[in-house]
Amino acid sequence: MEFKQPELLYALFLLLIPLAVHLFQLRRFQKEDFTNVKFLKKVIRQTRKSSRLKKWLVLATRMLMLTALILAFAQPYFPAKNPEATQSAQLIFLDNSYSMQATGRNGELLAATIQDLIKNLPEDKEISLFTHTNEFKNLTAEELITELQNIDFAENSSEFNTLNLRAQQLLKSSTGDKNVIFISDFQQNLKPEDLSYKSNINYHLIPAIPENTQNISIDSVSISNREASEISLKVLLSSSVEILEPVSVSVYNGEELFAKTAVNFKENQTTETNFKINEEEISKGRISIEDASLNYDNSMFFSLNKLEPANVVVISQNTDASFLSRILTPPEFNTEIFEIDQLDFNTLNSADLVVLNELETISSALESNLLNLQKNGVPLVIVPAENLDINSYNNFLSRINAPGISELKTPETLITDLAFDHPLLTGVFEERIKNFDYPKVQTYYNLNGGNKVISFQNNSGFLLESNGVFLFSAALNSENSNFRNSPLIVPVFYNIGLSALKTPNLYYETGQENEINIPLQTQQDEVVHIVSDTEDFIPQQRALGDNLEILTSGLDIASGNYSLVYKNENQGYISFNSPRTESELEYNIPQEAENVKIHSNIASYFNEINAAGQSNELWKCFVIFALIFLTAEMFLLKYLK
Repeated sequence: MEFKQPELLYALFLLLIPLAVHLFQLRRFQKEDFTNVKFLKKVIRQTRKSSRLKKWLVLATRMLMLTALILAFAQPYFPAKNPEATQSAQLIFLDNSYSMQATGRNGELLAATIQDLIKNLPEDKEISLFTHTNEFKNLTAEELITELQNIDFAENSSEFNTLNLRAQQLLKSSTGDKNVIFISDFQQNLKPEDLSYKSNINYHLIPAIPENTQNISIDSVSISNREASEISLKVLLSSSVEILEPVSVSVYNGEELFAKTAVNFKENQTTETNFKINEEEISKGRISIEDASLNYDNSMFFSLNKLEPANVVVISQNTDASFLSRILTPPEFNTEIFEIDQLDFNTLNSADLVVLNELETISSALESNLLNLQKNGVPLVIVPAENLDINSYNNFLSRINAPGISELKTPETLITDLAFDHPLLTGVFEERIKNFDYPKVQTYYNLNGGNKVISFQNNSGFLLESNGVFLFSAALNSENSNFRNSPLIVPVFYNIGLSALKTPNLYYETGQENEINIPLQTQQDEVVHIVSDTEDFIPQQRALGDNLEILTSGLDIASGNYSLVYKNENQGYISFNSPRTESELEYNIPQEAENVKIHSNIASYFNEINAAGQSNELWKCFVIFALIFLTAEMFLLKYLK
């Protein structure tokens, strides 16, 4: 016990005054002699004893009363257990990730946490707070309450290591103990296990615990097939638990309902569904489900721009290649056929698909351009001539990592085997046909390596695929083969052509460094805007020939549908969605350690900190004792005889 006014304790010496007065009584008893009054002497003796006891008791109560009063004025107290607790630097981290949309005992976790903070923030000091997306430094309680009421969910969340670095930066100028109040649901993707390592920060964890971990999420949307006026969408969904009842899935363009179906999760916790939509362009696509848990993953935005035809360049030498222009037709393809001696290299360099039709040799100029196209992922189809230069071909094929060509085979051979599981033939046949009118060739070359798509009856390859190169082993002119008259030729070349179509991204993820190319030539002083009903962004952009590359790094873009606007004219549509990492409601609350303490709620933390930083003052107790002794003295004087 310590005293705020210890000099007043010298007043205790004044207690000697009533003690001296009592010991040196001014009045003395005189003896009187009586005869034969033995009984009276006895009564007098008893009266003296009771009177002496009463005086001692009164003296004791008076001295105790005075002692209590003196101690009360000296202001005794027990010192605080941790006197620096309320003065140390305090920083609050509030998890505003989408997983905090889950429902707890008092409603939505984030909203309930904000209300608890508002009720318990200390009014007499400045506090800093940060979230995944915001930072508020050295604000009063009133200022911080205003900011708390405007906090929204973060499109992207950070891991603990990143949050720890931010906390250290915010507390860099603070001296003494550094404390971070870490309020989160501690979802697994936060990687809270990293808290276990030693740090110069004391973490006070306050878990926000959801009552229900059931959640259904739309994970992805992709194009499974696309034609000129029809698109097939594949939607993947997942559930954190087994769902017995069917879940409704709807596809919208704005507010217009395109399609609706129901999916089941009975067998496992993932499922998929497909939609066929007869639209060339979708500006505000949205796929929605109804789920009472997390809201952000109940919708996925997408957009679809009009199909840009693939530019097909066919290079031929002394043979008819018009059959390709009848297969690869608009609106999916723009097909141009060149004789080798009339080739336009500018057109070649802008091609999305190149077909070498029965060239006898490959010149160095053509080879150089083809190598550049291959680096950009442009598919290449090679149909060899009957009298080709094997060395020239093999030199080129080795540089593009394609199968090599060996000797020419002359016996007539049937084309009999199809790789039905190859992407080129997937969906072409309703069932695996074994008996049909086999096409044939008169001569062919042996091919070394590659994936066989179509094979001869002797198991050697007729069409091989490797690294985006489709290599035939035989010439397709009518003198050497009747393959042109076979039903196979249309799906084979059409599907090769589809591989050249640039499948657009239906959406991009927020928070990522997306590189988006659009076919647009811009002027130097004009820029493209990313525009929605409420937002207008100017992204980083650079011209790449006839295209424009847009970079989204550094943009705080929310999930939704947007338009690409240039000179106040719409140039296309684009959509963004949040990553689905928050949909997995798996939690991992760390264990307590030397610098990690766990508190049940926000109120208990602040109460504990205040209690540890405050001293226990005792002057009121001593005033009460003084009153008790005064009352005891009054009772002794009145009732004790």
